[in-house]
Amino acid sequence: MSDLKFQIVPFKPGMELKVKGVPKPNIDRFSINVCDSKDNITLHFDARFDYAGDKRVIVLTHFQDGSWQDQVRERNFPFQWGQEFEVTITFADDKFYINLHDGQVLQFPNHLGDKHYDYILIKGEVTIKGIYVN
Repeated sequence: MSDLKFQIVPFKPGMELKVKGVPKPNIDRFSINVCDSKDNITLHFDARFDYAGDKRVIVLTHFQDGSWQDQVRERNFPFQWGQEFEVTITFADDKFYINLHDGQVLQFPNHLGDKHYDYILIKGEVTIKGIYVN
């Protein structure tokens, strides 16, 4: 699994993170993570094609103080191997809005409550076409 970790200008309420990419054929999953500088992950967006018993599901969770927390599962799975996707994450004060390329909008609470995040971590065999922060 490939990792792409980069530091951004602080991701703050009102800002959008847009990730465009293409999942490589036959991968099991890829993830987009919004992280603080203490290795906590406030948003773990995990697109699972076939991983750990999950098939074609999006798992949303967060990682705090060394452990994964409760998961939310979304069964509407718009991703296809070899086809471009676009995920736009909008940071509001108390939650994240995740807009998918099929028009679906997911919501996930900002459990850590921070007002800015410094790192984005993308994991998986995905060809990244663009990363934009507005």
